[in-house]
Amino acid sequence: MVGIEGLYFVIASTNRARFVRPGPDNNLHTVRVVDSITVAGPDMRNGGNPVPPSPADAEPNRFTRLLADRINDDFAVDLFVELVLVAAAEVLNDLLSMLDGPTSASLIGSLAKDLTDVPDLELWPHLRSWVRPEDGV
Repeated sequence: MVGIEGLYFVIASTNRARFVRPGPDNNLHTVRVVDSITVAGPDMRNGGNPVPPSPADAEPNRFTRLLADRINDDFAVDLFVELVLVAAAEVLNDLLSMLDGPTSASLIGSLAKDLTDVPDLELWPHLRSWVRPEDGV
């Protein structure tokens, strides 16, 4: 089991998401980026590679559903204890409705704004209200 790391920002759009953490260098860092192919993680039936999308994957909210599952799984394996979701309003509302109970309980905030293309060094003004000194920034 992975050690609990603390604060986790998930910055999402309709087809891509970034997982961001505060670092010991007083900056925010993207630790993972996922898209509609990689969001579900490796499929051991496919040699550990992501499964290519099927026509069913084109359904509305498919990425958001897979992202919510990924966030729920990350919480279940102790990758974080506090969560902040950042996404355009429609995506954010969908994500919030898809989180399971334990993951929802870890939610300390949300921001209805698409920051997926904002570089790490420019995230601070948007996310600073959730970062405490003990989080590393």
